[in-house]
Order: sequence, then structure tokens, then C-alpha cells
Amino acid sequence: MTAELLMLLGGASAFALTLYWVRRRELREKYAVAWVLLASALLILGLFPSLIKSFAEWAHLSYPAAVLLVALTLIYLFSFTVSVSLTHQYRRNIRLTQEIALLEKRVRDLEAMLGRLTYPVDANTSPSDSPD
Repeated sequence: MTAELLMLLGGASAFALTLYWVRRRELREKYAVAWVLLASALLILGLFPSLIKSFAEWAHLSYPAAVLLVALTLIYLFSFTVSVSLTHQYRRNIRLTQEIALLEKRVRDLEAMLGRLTYPVDANTSPSDSPD
């Protein structure tokens, strides 16, 4: 199997998987765009292998080295976008955790205040003496 055929099959598979996952709502559109771009690049390079050959000649690389460079570049770019997305999610989770902690403290404080208002503490009575 040649590299061109492999890229062509990989691009077609990536398109099919992306459409399938978007239709099932298991992949957000934001990520689907990145996958469609990756699939497009693979399809274009599979359909027009002369692009890689021209790039290899221009960069003074052998054809296998140029294919490897293109593949590693695509992997790097996609991994970088995933890392940026994970960083955003991490920061959002930290912020939400902090907000939840503040809200829980506020609820506890309000419950304590409500408890004091409902059952006033007096030297002569205890909360167990109050009517229910």
C-alpha cells in the first residue's frame, strides 16, 4: 500500500467518522472543524501526491522524509489544539469548583442564621424544649 493510498483512505475515513460522531452528538462542532481540516489535508495529499513531491524537492528532503514531516506536523497541530482546549476546561473546572465552595459556605451560613432565627437560644430554654 502506497503512502498516497493510505492518506486517501485515512482522509475518507476521517470524514466518515467525523460526520458520524457529529450526527450522534458525541463530537462538538468546534472539534469537528479540526477533524474535517485534517481529513481534507489527507485527501488532498492522497489525491495529489505531487504536492508532497514538490515540497520534498523544495525542502531538499526525500519523499519518505517529507511524508513523515507532513504527518508529524498535522499530529502536532491537532495535539496542540487539544492541549489548548484541555487547558481551558481545566481552568473552567477550577473556577466552577471555587464557585461551588463559595455557594456551599453561603448556604451553610444561611442555614445557621435561619436556625438561630427559628430557635432563639435563651439561657432558660434549649432547642429541644421548643415546640415543633
